[in-house]
Amino acid sequence: MRALLLLLALAVPAAVWAIHPLTLDARAPLPDQLGARGAYWLDPGGRATVDEVAAQAATAWRPAGQDQVYPLGNGQTLWLRFVLAPQPGHAHWYAEIPLANLDHATLYARGADGRWRSHSAGDHLPVSDWAVPGRQPVLPLTTSDTAPVEHLLRIEHAFPTSVPLLLTEEHQLLMRERGVAMGLGVYFGITLLGCVIALAAAVWMRDVAAALFVPPTVLLGLSAASFAGVSGWLLWPRHAIWNDLSAFAIPTLALVTMLIFVYVATAFGTRAPRARLWPLALAAVGVTVIVAMPFAPDAVSARAMALICSLLLLTCIALPAWTWWRGGDRHALGLLVGMVCLAAPASTHILRLLAIMPTGLISRFVLLSGAALQLSVVLVTLMWRGRDRGLTRQRMRGLGRADPATGLATQAAVREQLRRMTARAQRQQHAYAVLLIDLVNLAQVRQKFGRRAWQELPLHLADRLLDSRREVDTIGRLGDTRFVMLIDGPISADAASRLAQQVLAHCRRPIGGRPEGWTPRLRMALAVLPRDGQNPEVVLDELAVMLNTVAPGDTRALFQRT
Repeated sequence: MRALLLLLALAVPAAVWAIHPLTLDARAPLPDQLGARGAYWLDPGGRATVDEVAAQAATAWRPAGQDQVYPLGNGQTLWLRFVLAPQPGHAHWYAEIPLANLDHATLYARGADGRWRSHSAGDHLPVSDWAVPGRQPVLPLTTSDTAPVEHLLRIEHAFPTSVPLLLTEEHQLLMRERGVAMGLGVYFGITLLGCVIALAAAVWMRDVAAALFVPPTVLLGLSAASFAGVSGWLLWPRHAIWNDLSAFAIPTLALVTMLIFVYVATAFGTRAPRARLWPLALAAVGVTVIVAMPFAPDAVSARAMALICSLLLLTCIALPAWTWWRGGDRHALGLLVGMVCLAAPASTHILRLLAIMPTGLISRFVLLSGAALQLSVVLVTLMWRGRDRGLTRQRMRGLGRADPATGLATQAAVREQLRRMTARAQRQQHAYAVLLIDLVNLAQVRQKFGRRAWQELPLHLADRLLDSRREVDTIGRLGDTRFVMLIDGPISADAASRLAQQVLAHCRRPIGGRPEGWTPRLRMALAVLPRDGQNPEVVLDELAVMLNTVAPGDTRALFQRT
């Protein structure tokens, strides 16, 4: 048994070293993945030359993996080795590394004369100096019609990562880039539209939170551009240092500004005064980390970014969750959903920084979809919040003219309307009437049926008074149990009396679905001006005295001046 195990152990290195030439098919709809068809070797010191690497013993090489996370960093470099079989035709082939923030990649190809030719790309080089300037490292492959061609790919990166390598033909590359460009264009268009809507909401609705949502939206768009490689390609193609640093600084700053937006939108400082400084302190720590990033190694910056971004995301979720759960803010639920939509895909990027998740389709593109969904959810929440705040402001402005419970005119509005009616009646020489109404059984209803009935009965009475009035009449509420109807003229005393009787009969009808005793019991006092007085204020006070001094046992419901 031991002899068999020894035989297998000796056979494994030979299998690992046996790299078969790769045959590429230009007619395939998708590019070839290198995967286990290549081999890798880790250079501990990162100083080996290409000739030294090519001369490595067969036992030093191991089969590569498309999603394998390699322990890079601390001066260690990765070498990938593969051989291309003879390729007939004149197709142009490329080695594509779909990792836009890769530090440095150099592809070596052995020529027919035995010499190595190289092409380089990566964040440590200006994009304009790449072999093929673009979003991510794309390096030309060398092919031959007659003999296999050996390739060695040297990878430098500050922290552990996977290195997905695609072998793609020029047409495949162009078609795939068109699809990516369309997707990025849709996302950036949504981001721009979101900024315009947020600014419009901030101005139109006078909402500071909507204005504070613009900076994180812009920074998230720049973060997406950095992750996709668009920013280094189009915005700063000659600034390699900033291109490398922006992948850490911009996303962190985006989450800092997002936390400030959530803090203001949830009014956390007002709702939780004892803890109001904690989110601001965390935002200050985030800014400090950003300032320190240029002076720290990339590996330290990556770990610091992963830690601070995790804390910022958790806090952005915790604030609206607490506000919704404890504070009862219904708009906080929308913010909570939006933050979860952002945090869920962003966690894949954090896991990649921590070398837990490989660089794959999910980690590369799910962040864009999550950010777009978060933008939509938060914008809807801001519009909903702005509408409610606008309605609240309208109600507050109308408190001086409309009763908040019933919507009837307030005492100030009633007296103003009464002065207008008096002036119009004097000009046109006609009469008008004032009907003062008391709800006399409200206290008994509360005692018998409870607080809810006590709140609902005035609303039912107000609704019936509104049903009874003419279009030119005004209904007002002067107190908890006192209402008034201003009956505009011209009207005679008999017509006013008949109208008062109709109002009384309509209001005293039983209320459907309510028990006996729920029916409003009313007393009314009617005055016709100018017959009963020239000063409407004095007449109104006299009607109030008339209702306040009703003798015990008096069962009359309508009182009139004589």
